[in-house]
Amino acid sequence: MVLITAVATPLIKLLYDPTGRFARAKRRTMEGARPNAELRVMACLYTEDHAAPIIDLLEASGANRDFPVSLIVLHLTELVGRAASVLKPHKKSSSSTANSPSDRIVNAFRHFEQQASPGAVTVSPYVAQSPYSSMHHDVCSLAHSRKANLVLLPFHKSSDGARSTANSAVRVANRAVLQYAPCSVAILVDHGLAAGSACATASNRNLLQRVALYFLGGPDDREALAYAARMPESGGTAVTVVRFKLRNWVGMGGRDEVRDEEVLQEFWQRYRDDERVVYVEKTVEDGEGTASVVRSMSDKFDLLIVGRRGEDRDLEGSTSALTSGLSEWSECPELGVLGDMLATAEFASKVSILVIQQQATANTAEEADHQQ
Repeated sequence: MVLITAVATPLIKLLYDPTGRFARAKRRTMEGARPNAELRVMACLYTEDHAAPIIDLLEASGANRDFPVSLIVLHLTELVGRAASVLKPHKKSSSSTANSPSDRIVNAFRHFEQQASPGAVTVSPYVAQSPYSSMHHDVCSLAHSRKANLVLLPFHKSSDGARSTANSAVRVANRAVLQYAPCSVAILVDHGLAAGSACATASNRNLLQRVALYFLGGPDDREALAYAARMPESGGTAVTVVRFKLRNWVGMGGRDEVRDEEVLQEFWQRYRDDERVVYVEKTVEDGEGTASVVRSMSDKFDLLIVGRRGEDRDLEGSTSALTSGLSEWSECPELGVLGDMLATAEFASKVSILVIQQQATANTAEEADHQQ
């Protein structure tokens, strides 16, 4: 038995890859969806503290009857003292005297559902117990079965204003989800919402009134634009799109360049008469110029949205030149170049950041898995 186990275990790992079906999954992105299509978001939470910032973000995401949001809430907990992992729909604890952490999380999202306009938000809660090393399997499996467009993850670092704490196990789980998710993925770095989120949920007051999107080009930035394009529908959110261009750059007419221009034109045609939406262009020389503009503008907003622009993406010339030199001191590569810079900059304690990665094609996912 010992001999068979010693041989079979590595052989199974070599021959069976459970993540393969996620790489071959049908593409489910926000860019490819209709503007008024239902947005299917799966919000993952590791602790109760993650609930309020995610709810504040969803309140600003333009949910109404014409732009509905189907919300799958997944509470992830570490497996302790059980033989097998558990992924199941949430059921309220039988004890009437005290609610479990999952109960309190679900209650917060049920309150959010009730406060929204009729038919705008539907909540489906789930709970999962598994080791952190395999937690991404539960996330990806549920996102695949529920046909989610976006998986929303909390950042592995948190701050109470006085000190910052990091959970390396959560970071490992987040990075695995970024690699294998069968849809787009967003990581929310909560820096400015935590202090007032609880009262915001109770008073139905939107804390995210000023949102900026930094658009440099590429699939991740287009996915970020597709998400930001829903926000003006909430009625209380002003969105500023900042387009970066490289000085003296002569475009080659590549696929990404053409698609970037198309989505920006569609966005501006849709909101050109809306005073809450502003579109500006900034011309810079290089990555240092990009960083200078970002630093000078970011403290004017409540939330910054950027594309992840990971190193495994095949970015075209001007797109990569806009961030040249910015990744040399990267601390959190899972946030991408701009996201990492924003999360560690001097204004990080005031502004929250949403980093979005568009679902990779099957070929890209397989190449990334091979490199891993």
